[in-house]
Amino acid sequence: MRTEKQVQAAAAAAAEKANGGKFTDPLFYKPEHQAFWREVVRAALDAADAARPAKPSTPVSKEEVQTFSEHCVYIRSVWVLMMRIWRDSTQDERNLMESIAPTFFADVGQTLTEMMIIAACRITDRAASGGNENFTVELFANSFASDAETYKQLDGLHQRMKKLREKILPARHKLGAHADRDVIRKGQVLGHASFEDWEEFWSALKDFVRIVNEKTNGKPFEIDAGGVFGDAEMMLKALQQSTHFEILLNGSDAAVADACLDLVLPKG
Repeated sequence: MRTEKQVQAAAAAAAEKANGGKFTDPLFYKPEHQAFWREVVRAALDAADAARPAKPSTPVSKEEVQTFSEHCVYIRSVWVLMMRIWRDSTQDERNLMESIAPTFFADVGQTLTEMMIIAACRITDRAASGGNENFTVELFANSFASDAETYKQLDGLHQRMKKLREKILPARHKLGAHADRDVIRKGQVLGHASFEDWEEFWSALKDFVRIVNEKTNGKPFEIDAGGVFGDAEMMLKALQQSTHFEILLNGSDAAVADACLDLVLPKG
């Protein structure tokens, strides 16, 4: 992946050659003009990368398949947790979270959203870039012969994952990996993708990891961790219980209040 400095330099060279004006001179190029040329150059470079034949990947080991699979479990688990707490929570549960910590849950939700965008883009990056190999789905797909049926299956799943990548990549480039001044100044919303887009991505990734493990380690591997949803439920239940406890503790019944205090501050 090219740095913003490299894109900026390429955009300046292309724009100055086309128009004869200095890219940094506001008389020739206003900020919106500079942003336009950056996008033109970025699109051209991305297209060139996509057209360039991928360097044959080094065969992956069983240990690498295991490590990659465990990473997929991790990012899938974060997604499941996010959905239960921020999308699928009831209005009462959301009111409860806001009453206990007015900004905490909103801030954590925003942080995890940015993490998901970066995580999905990272594992769908090219298998090789800048002379380095990347731990991505393409790397594992390329470990099989291009004429093999397994490769065709994995590549098809990879193409399904790319559909989400195309939608969220601008957010990764301009707000996740970098902080694009023009985007921030305009308050642009980038990376919009529906929940259906995300579920299609997860469905393809699940099948991808399962097939790679079947072919490499001789057994399937599921990226859904059963305990994650339960953890979210337990947290929300604990928040509800803490509220009930506060009501009893601060209620008018002195005996109940004393019992609550004995529970949290046992006499020893």
